[in-house]
Formats: sequence, structure tokens, C-alpha cells
Amino acid sequence: MTVANNSRAFVESNGSNADVGRLPLRVEEITPSWLTSALARGHEGVAVESLAMGDVMHGTATKVRVYPAYNARGRELGLPESLIVKGGFVPEYRNLNAYIYEYEARFFKEVHPLLHANVPASFYAETDGRSGQSIVILEDLRSRDVEFCRVQKPLTFAQAAANLDAQARWHAQFWQSPELDSDGELAWLAPQNPLPDGESGTYHWGQLQPDVFASYTQMPRGAAVPKRFHDRDWMERALLDLRAFDRIGPMTLLHGDVHLGNLYFDRDGTPGFLDWQSYRRGPWAHDVTYFLISALDIADRPRWERPLLEHYLERLAFHGVNNPPSFESALDAYRRHIVYGLFFWLVNPVEWQVEVNNCAVAPRFAMAALDHEIHDIMGR
Repeated sequence: MTVANNSRAFVESNGSNADVGRLPLRVEEITPSWLTSALARGHEGVAVESLAMGDVMHGTATKVRVYPAYNARGRELGLPESLIVKGGFVPEYRNLNAYIYEYEARFFKEVHPLLHANVPASFYAETDGRSGQSIVILEDLRSRDVEFCRVQKPLTFAQAAANLDAQARWHAQFWQSPELDSDGELAWLAPQNPLPDGESGTYHWGQLQPDVFASYTQMPRGAAVPKRFHDRDWMERALLDLRAFDRIGPMTLLHGDVHLGNLYFDRDGTPGFLDWQSYRRGPWAHDVTYFLISALDIADRPRWERPLLEHYLERLAFHGVNNPPSFESALDAYRRHIVYGLFFWLVNPVEWQVEVNNCAVAPRFAMAALDHEIHDIMGR
């Protein structure tokens, strides 16, 4: 969920550098002097002389639109007139989500430069382990008039195909790559796991607590999901089945959260990808299944999913995968991954997605689960 505050405050630089040595913890601490120190790391000689504060959008992370006034060096370099400063500016969210904020900062520092994908330009990415704060400074996509995708507007066939081509490109780039091995450059990537053990699975297992799970089935999105999927014990077994299946591979780099709220299109139709907080090392079918079912209208998905899956496999080969999965094995993987989206949209906190979005997407996964009879093939 995002809540926009459209006030626009103006902050003058007072020459103080007291706030330069640490990351801001509150929106009010995003000052000209701090922004100068951040931008100057990659743009020597730049100074922010004053700063207008724009929209403040609260969600899993807080995004703040800012309008810097640069010195001559900044103007000479053509730095953007507006930027997005993204971080953990809500204390309770920062304490809960510090690891995903750090993960996204690490994406822009270490993964983004390697990745063949349309991703917002980054001007700064840093973590302060003492405070748990991580901040990235990104281009303001609104300034170049991109089309942001929305849950209420499912994709056309052509848009879905273009998105799958983009996914296939970076999946092929990292397909069974040595960089993902235990001694590879990206060995630190977390594995995709629907039910992790230990601390990393606290949220996942917490949503499966009987009283918590039951509370979600009583919400409006639960009324739109067939009763058979209200069975908490079946859901756990099915997710454990998926966990075992995912360990087989082949492995690649995943976005991890490819739903409409994290997608956009440039004016020429090129797909773009936002919110790199859940990227993982894992099987291709996670991204493709989660994307297709969440992004297509319930009436279109049964007619389009097979040709779109074939299109993805063809694009994998085009982008360099010598041994793409057969259609039959790909369809089996697709079926098995439906349960992931079914579970996580059924138990999605309203603080992360407003209920109207949960009511739109959870039934898309439920209908796909019915069509593919996953209740009979998983969690038995």
C-alpha cells in the first residue's frame, strides 16, 4: 500500500555538514547537505544548494520525491530535476524490513551493473548497519512519462509477451551460471524458498499460524477464494512440496516479485521492473508463473497461458539457453508454482497491498489452481 502526501516543502542549505556522516532516519533529515554528500560520490563537485520536498509515498519502503537545485557542476552534468529517495523512514517498518532494504541497496550496487534488464537508474545505494537503514536514490520515472502497471488493468497478450521476453533475457544471462555457485560472484544471493527455515522464514511461517491464516480467509479476499484453499494444513504441505521441487533447478536470477505493482512500460513499449527487494537465486518458473497469473485477466489467462509459456521458452533459446525446458516439463513447473502466489496473496497484509488489490489477485491464482487441479497433485 502506498499513501501519498502531496505537500511540497522547500529546504535551504545552511552549510551544515552535521548530518552528512549518517543515513537519514526520518524524511525531515533528507537535507541539501546530505543529498550533496550522497550524489557527490558518483558526481565529483556536485552540490545541492536547496531542496524542494514533494510526494511522500509510504509502503513496504517509503519513497520520497525530491527536487534538488544544483550548483553549476550539477547542471553541467545534467542531473535530474527530480529524484526518488527510497528507504526505511517508518521506524516499525525499518525494524521489520531492514534486511530487504539492505538487499535492494546491494542490488543497485552489485547486481544492477551486470543485469540486462530495464531498471530505474540509480544514483546512490548505501546501508548503515548500525541503524538498520538503507537508502537508494533512483531516477524519477514519472519525469519520462512511463506507464505504471496497476492490478486493476490486466495486461494484453502483446504486453505479457514483451514482459516474458524481458524476463527470458536476464534468465538466460544467468542460466546455470557459475556466478550463482557457492564460490561465484553472486554466491551471497538467497535461494528462492516458499517456506524457509530459521529466521528468514519468520514471516512465512507466521502467516501459516492457524489463527493468523484463518483470519485472512475471513477477509473479503478469502470470500473470493474457494473453500478448499482455506485448508491451512493442505497449504503447508503444498508449499513444502514446492520447496522440494525448487531445489531441482535449473537455477537462474529471479526478480522474485513480478506482479503488476512492480512493473512499468516505457513509451516505446519496453517493459521495466521496479522494487528489487525480493530477487533470488532459483528456478525460472517462479517468476514466470507469478507474473502470468497475477498480470492476466481471469478470462484471458486460460486462453493465453500456453502460447505465452511457449513464447517464453522460445525466447530463452533465442537469448542463448542451449537446453531450455520442454513444454511438458515447463507446464508441470508452472502448475506447481501456482501455490506460491495463491498463498502469498491470500495472506498479504493490507499494509503492503490494499484489500481491493488482494481481492483482485488472490482469485486469479485460485482460478488457476482450480483449472490446473493443483489441490489433487500437491500437498497430498
